[in-house]
Amino acid sequence: MVPATLPLLRLLRAGTLFSPAADVVAGLCLGGVGLALGGAKLALAGVCTYAAGMVLNDFADRKVDAELRRERPIPRGEVQPAFALVLGAALLALAVLLSPSPAYHGVLAALVLGYDFVLKRSILTGAITMGVLRAMNLCSPLLLLDDVPEVVRYRFLVAASAYFAYIVAVTFLGHLEDEQKVRARTVQALQVAPPVAALAALIAVQGALWPAPAIAMIPVLAFSGRNKRVREWDQAAIRGSMTWLLLGTMLYTSLLCVAVGNHVAGAAIALAIVPARRIARTISLT
Repeated sequence: MVPATLPLLRLLRAGTLFSPAADVVAGLCLGGVGLALGGAKLALAGVCTYAAGMVLNDFADRKVDAELRRERPIPRGEVQPAFALVLGAALLALAVLLSPSPAYHGVLAALVLGYDFVLKRSILTGAITMGVLRAMNLCSPLLLLDDVPEVVRYRFLVAASAYFAYIVAVTFLGHLEDEQKVRARTVQALQVAPPVAALAALIAVQGALWPAPAIAMIPVLAFSGRNKRVREWDQAAIRGSMTWLLLGTMLYTSLLCVAVGNHVAGAAIALAIVPARRIARTISLT
């Protein structure tokens, strides 16, 4: 039985699905590749892979969620576990079918399955796997290039390395949501890492402080100011930071586009943050 629309959107974490598409668009800009059919397929494959990860994560965690995250669709009885399993598998299969390189997205699918069912049992291996997944999604447009110039290799190396560090830190932060007590210094350190990594990459890709790095400083300062006002890092406060940082991935990819001179793509990704943020008010991103 297919669940109602809202529980299904919650299962998919609908507000997060703009982000993997933005990764691919940024990768296309870094590689100087236009958004033709191949690029569109890569973006859809990235979204399907990401959505599958969200769905299968809830299937794998259904017993834990029954105690710790009862608001999720499976513990609430709004989505049947069997449906989630079939949907997740179908999304992974669709990603592989859509991909210009089925082997590449087959590796991504294997990493998703490994993370959801095995690797996340260790915080370290889980965080590394998540970082690799997002970095590989950003780099997927390299599949469309026959010859990769040295400057393009450099851009991808810098952008993907920073993205890896960003996502690893966010994943560690996400684990703190379930802790009864957390050290404020630990939370602060994990929150500093993503914007610092992103800012460093933008400076390296831009080769200057204007415009992308300078624009990035505005949300970085806003995020820093927000964190200074938090008195106690409880689950709600950490979840709020997670929302900022997850939406921040789109700001990062938007500014990567700006850094290589594609202001139209950068603006398009930035505008997509608006509906993503609105959806996040109803549907949790985590």
